[in-house]
Order: sequence, then structure tokens, then C-alpha cells
Amino acid sequence: MSEMKIKSRIVPISLGKGSIETHYVGDSGTYRDEAYFRNKGTQITASEGHPFRSRNKGNVEDIGGEFETTRSYVLASSKAMRFDFTQAMRQDASSTRSAVYEGPIFAFDPTSSGSYPQNPASPRSELDAAGATAIARCKPTNSVADAATFLGELRHDGLPHVPGISTWKERTARAKGAGSDYLNLQFGWRPLVSDMQKVAYAVTHANTVLQQFERDSGRTVRRRVNLPPIQSSETHALEGSYGPVHGPYNSRLAQTLGYGVRSVTREKVTNRWFSGAFTYHLPAGKDYRSKMIRYALEADKLIGWIPDPDTIWNLTPWSWAIDWFSNTGDVISNLSDWATYGLIMRYGYMMEHSIEKVSYSLSKTSGWTGPNGTVYPGVTPSDVTFVTETKKRIRANPFGFGVSWDGLSPFQVSIAAALGITRR
Repeated sequence: MSEMKIKSRIVPISLGKGSIETHYVGDSGTYRDEAYFRNKGTQITASEGHPFRSRNKGNVEDIGGEFETTRSYVLASSKAMRFDFTQAMRQDASSTRSAVYEGPIFAFDPTSSGSYPQNPASPRSELDAAGATAIARCKPTNSVADAATFLGELRHDGLPHVPGISTWKERTARAKGAGSDYLNLQFGWRPLVSDMQKVAYAVTHANTVLQQFERDSGRTVRRRVNLPPIQSSETHALEGSYGPVHGPYNSRLAQTLGYGVRSVTREKVTNRWFSGAFTYHLPAGKDYRSKMIRYALEADKLIGWIPDPDTIWNLTPWSWAIDWFSNTGDVISNLSDWATYGLIMRYGYMMEHSIEKVSYSLSKTSGWTGPNGTVYPGVTPSDVTFVTETKKRIRANPFGFGVSWDGLSPFQVSIAAALGITRR
């Protein structure tokens, strides 16, 4: 595995400026006090430094890697509001003519960098568990397991039992000697042919399923699944009264605007998704199948036509159907093992995008007022939201999440090696 490298940077966030302009009659001058609202957001990234490039068509190489990036920033409206508080500033008519504030007004100090939420990313163990759930939901139809299930159903559902098959030879011999006897034809020969054709169809159909299963061995199927988002939200009001935040600070302006109730809302949203490429591997050689193929050829003789007793007597090696049932048990056992150990990922990643927000709002029942109780509908403190956002990606072992190479069985290691997948 490549070494993780950590990079960090400061992201300047500007939320505008506020100014108070005061005009004094006696001095015939205008004075302006200004204050800038700035916050230092941050971004920290830990990555193996893999190239950012698109995957070429047909390429199943694992070109990704683990990474985690976290950034913190503040959201607030920097819209300038104009607020005349002349009468609140006036001490006597000869010294003060007018005073006006122009700039943003906030429900909370947006320059407070200590208000950011902590890193909201989930621990590795939780992502491993989510990855296991995602794989269970999106893995391609497991041909190995399907083949085993299919064969098991054929053996147990709707087919003549082995004891019945063992009587085929005797029943065919009786049919040969019966000639055209109607009752024997109706109640002996036709049921016998029907039983034979059911088994023959099952055998040839099973052979088709197994051939497809063998053809797909080593092929790659890509899958992606989105897990349901995880969301939480809570709001509560802080005790006490709070005034709006503006700059530069002026006590008379604060007194004029008044005080209200400050509420805090904490929200968290986590989205997770999985992306990977699956395949399975069959060991070299097909000894387990050589008999099954021969049985399918024998069964082909019994499909699509109703042979006469002499033809069946001459063409059918009577042990094939019984042997098929017996051999199928061994094949199912092998397939079940491959269903457990043979499914493998050429690559698999669990991704998570987590956002946590802490928002401050300020409300006042009577509205924010100016001199003499005048209500200023345009003066509304902007909500201030501190955000911490994390994107995280973890890599799976070819056999799943939370599995180490040291914990693989020799059989699993051999499968990975056969597919050209090595430890990184």
C-alpha cells in the first residue's frame, strides 16, 4: 500500500465589511469606522496520491486508493443593510447631525473559528460493516450459488425418484413384450416415457446452466449501490438575550436594535455508496463435470420425440440417470464451496460523504427596531452556519471489507493469484 500523505491549507472566507458613518455639524466633517468580517476555513487531505484519471474501457485494474479530506467553512449572508440610528446617537442638536450603519448584520459572530463541528467521518469499523451490507445487496447474481441451488431443486422437486428410475429397464422390457396392448400403452408406456423425458430435460437444462457458469468464470461485472442516507437534526434555544453582531461595534447601535432569542440547530447528513468489480474463479480442469457432460448427451436422445420401446432398449445405458443423481450431490458440494470462497473483487471501495452543520439564528418577536420604536423590516440578522464536511474512501480486500490478507485461507490466496490480484 502506498504511503498516505497529508496536506493542509487555510481557506480565507470573506463575509464583507460593515461601516458606521457619522456626520458632526460643528466639525462639518464625516467620520467612517470600518470593520471586515473574515474567517479562516481549513482543508486537510490524507491520500496515497493516486492519479486522477478516468478508467479506460475494459480496464479492471485497481487504480484507486484510500483517502480522506475534511474542510471547514462558514455560511452567512453578506448582504449589506442600511440602518439609520441618528436619534440614538444624538447628545445635543449642535454636536451630531446623523449616524448610519451600512453592512451585514449576523445572528452570531461569523469570525469565531472555534465554533466548527468536529470531523463527522465514521470510524473504519463502521464503514467496514456498511461495506459488507453494500456487497450483499449489489453483488452480481452469484452463478456459483445459483447453480448449486438449481441442481438441488432438480434433485428434490418434481422429478422421479431414484427408486423409480431403477425400474425403467424392467418397465421397458414389459412394454416390448406387450405389443400394442392399449391398457399397457396408456398406463404403462406413456407414464414411463414422461418420467424419462422429465429427467432428460432436467439433465440437459442443468448442463446448460453449468456451461454458462463455466463461461462466466473470470469475467468481470461492475456494481454500484447507494445506501440509505443517515440524517439527524435538533434545535434548541439558548438561555438569555442576545443582540445582533455587526461591525464596527457601537453600543448605541446595539441598544437601538435590541435583543432577541438565539437558537442553535445541529444537523448531520451521511451518504454512503459502494463501487466495485466482481468475478469468480473456477479451478483449472473440469473433472467434476466430465460425467455430467456425458449424462447430458445421453439425455439428449430422449428429448423432443416419443421413441418406441425397442429404440429406448437399444440406445439407453440404464445406469446413466441413476449416476446423474448420485454425481450431482458431489457437484453441488463443490459449487457450494466455490459460492463461499470463489467470489472475489478485483477492486471494491466504500465511500462516505458526511456533512455536519451548526447554525445560529436570532429572532425577536416585535422585530428589529430603530429610533422611536420604528420597525425596520429590512433589518434581519443573517443566520450563521459553521460547516465541517468530510469525504472518505476505504479499500476492500478482494474477499470483503474488514478482511486482512493475513486472514485469508490458502485456497482464497490461490484464487486471488489465479486472477492476477496481489497484495498491495
